Amino acid sequence: MPELPEVETIKSQLSEHLPFKIKKVNYSPVVGSLFGEKSFDPEGMEISEIKRYGKVLNFVLGDQHILSGLGMTGGWIISKESLNEKHKHVEFVCDDIYLSYVDPRRFGFLHYLDEEGKKSYLTRLGPDPFSKDFSAEYIYGVLRKYPGRQLKPFLLDQKYFAGIGNYLASEICALAGIRPTRRAGKVTRKESVRLKKATDAILNKSIKANGATFWGGYRDASGEKGEALNHLVVFFQKDCGLCGGVVKKITLAGRGTFYCPHCQH
Repeated sequence: MPELPEVETIKSQLSEHLPFKIKKVNYSPVVGSLFGEKSFDPEGMEISEIKRYGKVLNFVLGDQHILSGLGMTGGWIISKESLNEKHKHVEFVCDDIYLSYVDPRRFGFLHYLDEEGKKSYLTRLGPDPFSKDFSAEYIYGVLRKYPGRQLKPFLLDQKYFAGIGNYLASEICALAGIRPTRRAGKVTRKESVRLKKATDAILNKSIKANGATFWGGYRDASGEKGEALNHLVVFFQKDCGLCGGVVKKITLAGRGTFYCPHCQH
């Protein structure tokens, strides 16, 4: 499932080709399940900017916005010719380039919204980890507010931690030296500082590696795999990348979770 680094990678790669002047839009027969609105007609419009908030891409078309969530298997691919791809659901035909949304499992979404609708949607999410609002003090305050929640599943809650997904949450806990099962109320202020530093570290490292590709899933905007999997310390690792100890796998809130009993307490 694409998380913040993967979405940031796609955003950055697509932005290199701006602006996109949309001459025509082609849809697959099953594309309706992706749309949150019945009206979706950006033909003749221009994508002047692409932004990211958490895991959500924001295509800016004047005072209109296309918000794109990639779900589990979604992605945007840029090509010089029409993409011959079975699971292509939207194709923007531009002046000299094609921009295609591909999503085999169709758990992603596309919302065509005005400025007010865009703000209304994004305010449902917690602060983006790269924003000034996402501070150690913010983390500490949220964890104290919900003391009974286990740390790692809590980090996946987009209402409080926009952009953090399963592999990132395991890695953040590992780099911060905190067990993923720890109750939020037991995390100290100093440990919240470590969580913030760990979040910054794993995000920057994963973005530099163009995101992480698991089981033949995520591809960047050029159709290439991300290399961040090679730099993870616990997630799907046998040995801890920090101490060399044996990594344990457990299930928390239905999600596979990895941690090092030696490094994390």
